Amino acid sequence: MFEFFPGDHARSSSVNLALMAGGSLADVQRWLGPLRDAPEAGLDAWAAAWAGMAHQQEALAAGDVGAGYLTTAARRYLRASVYHATGQRLIPPGPTKSESYAASLQAFGNALDCGALPLTRVHVDSPDGTLPGYLIAPEAASPRPVVVVYGGLDLTKELLYATLGTAFARRGITCLVIDTPGTGELIRLRGVPSRPDYEVPTASIIDHLQARHDVDARHVAVLGVSFGGYYAARSAAFEPRVSACVSWAGSWDCGALWRRRWNEGGAGEPTSWFLPWVTGTDTIERALERLELWTLADVWPRVTQPLLIVHGEDDREIPVADARRAFEAAGSADKRLHVFSADDGGAEHIQSDDPGPALDLIAEWLSVRMPVLPEPPVPALA
Repeated sequence: MFEFFPGDHARSSSVNLALMAGGSLADVQRWLGPLRDAPEAGLDAWAAAWAGMAHQQEALAAGDVGAGYLTTAARRYLRASVYHATGQRLIPPGPTKSESYAASLQAFGNALDCGALPLTRVHVDSPDGTLPGYLIAPEAASPRPVVVVYGGLDLTKELLYATLGTAFARRGITCLVIDTPGTGELIRLRGVPSRPDYEVPTASIIDHLQARHDVDARHVAVLGVSFGGYYAARSAAFEPRVSACVSWAGSWDCGALWRRRWNEGGAGEPTSWFLPWVTGTDTIERALERLELWTLADVWPRVTQPLLIVHGEDDREIPVADARRAFEAAGSADKRLHVFSADDGGAEHIQSDDPGPALDLIAEWLSVRMPVLPEPPVPALA
């Protein structure tokens, strides 16, 4: 993996996530380079560097707006949103984290106001309150099948959009990126933690899609990124309206995984505050106990829909052995496990070292398995 901060996996992973979502290596070098040479620099310096990176893009975007270059401005505001969101990932809950997240939402809103992002806001009623999301639809006259995308433990719908863009729309599939329990607005603005029974929010999302006239809700796939692979598999197992499942990082037993990582040296920031925050507990031990509910060992046999598991050979977050166990246990007749190596692109977690080939594989695999309604006939000229 490209390690901008050699030996510091957490910070290097954040850098790679930002690059995966469209960030610039030149920006990273300019603003984070001084921190690489100052190992004593703490989280305040980290947050300030990402904020400075974002503010520079916002200033340039404002100039583009003044010149009437709205598409260019939208791209800069989107990049600023990514930088703000990345900067707060390692920051524990508090004013700095809240301010950075609010700034990320504002920058994304500014990009939307430029009219250059091909998406529609959606709001889904659910038992956990409203789930906000963005619908990215292809340019087509007929409603198209939908893939619902779940982020991992610390991804937001804005980061998901910046990462996935129009990869699915280009292949005739509508894409919904959405904040759900434990992610995005729900955890940051409303304190709604994650839940093990993710078929519940999935059912609410499909209910919402079935009430719309601009999508074909007879065919709804779920795609889980990182820890979201658990959400996707759990949803496919217990929500029969799910048509296909993609796990971008194959999960097996999240409780056992996090317990092992903690015991092997993960006893530090950000894990010590992050897991209690996401699980809605008050200590790391209670968080680890609650995470025992997040297991797929007995769930994978219930997944019978077409299934794709994408993993990295050198994944340091979720061992590739977990993906292999998941694949073997899955009940799907149509199933595929693709493990990327460094040679064929993206051997690390969610292929953050080279995400393009994995995203293309996922989008192409889904396009074959998600039938499209025929276009309505063109009226004959009188």
